[in-house]
Amino acid sequence: MSKTAIKAQKIFTETSIELNKYLLLEDDKFAGFIDKNDITSDIEVKDFPNSYILPGLIDTHIHGAVGCDTMDSTTNAIQNISDYLLTQGTTTWMPTTVTAPLSDIYNAITNIANCQKTLNSARILGMFIEGPYITSQHRGAHPEKFIRPLNKEEILHMQSLGPVKTIIIAPEKENAFTFTNWITNELNLKVSLGHSSADYAEACACFDAGADASVHTYCAMEQMHHRNPNLLGAALTRDDIYAELIADGIHVSLPAIKILLNCKPKDKIILVSDAIRATGLNDGRYMLGTLPFNVKNGIARIDDGNLAGSTTTLLKEIKLLIEDIGEKPINAINMASLNPAKRFNIDKYLGSIKKGKYADFIIINKNYEVEQTWLNGKCIFTKK
Repeated sequence: MSKTAIKAQKIFTETSIELNKYLLLEDDKFAGFIDKNDITSDIEVKDFPNSYILPGLIDTHIHGAVGCDTMDSTTNAIQNISDYLLTQGTTTWMPTTVTAPLSDIYNAITNIANCQKTLNSARILGMFIEGPYITSQHRGAHPEKFIRPLNKEEILHMQSLGPVKTIIIAPEKENAFTFTNWITNELNLKVSLGHSSADYAEACACFDAGADASVHTYCAMEQMHHRNPNLLGAALTRDDIYAELIADGIHVSLPAIKILLNCKPKDKIILVSDAIRATGLNDGRYMLGTLPFNVKNGIARIDDGNLAGSTTTLLKEIKLLIEDIGEKPINAINMASLNPAKRFNIDKYLGSIKKGKYADFIIINKNYEVEQTWLNGKCIFTKK
């Protein structure tokens, strides 16, 4: 058995900050904390006195990075995205599709099924199918011509092709309640609500039927009115559902982020990047699915002015919540690690630094820059 003891200035668990003890790894798992006096000769010791240790981050809504996109449907694209994410502290991710011809979505799912078995990089948890079952009014960067009515045969075919984990539905779609109940209870998939003009009653009906999350809360949904709270109002008031948040200060203003943090239980907020292929690259013109978009000053917009995903990372979002919002560090970190793990029922194995879980963690400096990334108890990235 391989054993390693690691110490840092701060080690963030899901409930506390360890300052003095060593984090023990045994093979690919965390084995708890030990005192310096308990370190035996068979244990390799590593000390990072000026660094912090965080759990590996989990991004459950991300399209691409470094010039590559999930919809490229190639092994090389997924490898490049996965490798980049490791340099940014994300150890697990969920490749996300966009509204496109069904054949393109099917190809993307098939490609991820193949990559999930063969890639040796950041973990692929499964897929988020974002579109085509959305509304035209709040389509954002999704092309209107490919938006479709809900269809059982299509969804069953998607599930048969690969590791689909969640599907977006606009609650005002015809038979949305029935489809939500069927998808969550019979197919055992998650349903996320978003890209929607739904009113409060329509949203709550789908949440009651089994949907458990709002997609990039505030964005691409009818805004809240004091007489018509809509999907946004449901997301803010329903303590039983998760709320995705793109905390880049662009998609959602800082005061609006504070409102969300004040309204929701802290364990029901999930940070997502919604990152696109321009992430990690310079400003320029790129493609999101079948739509071109421009990036200027790191902000991505399609030609009609709508935002087209982000160029941020989860670690940057954690930094913003802590430094600009004043959120407690443990809460901010859990929003990008433990909370998504809980939503997708993998928190027994991933999502926090806890005895028995896989040893996925990152070592960062005080500027929130990744120094090392560890996966399954092995260091797989070191900043040069």
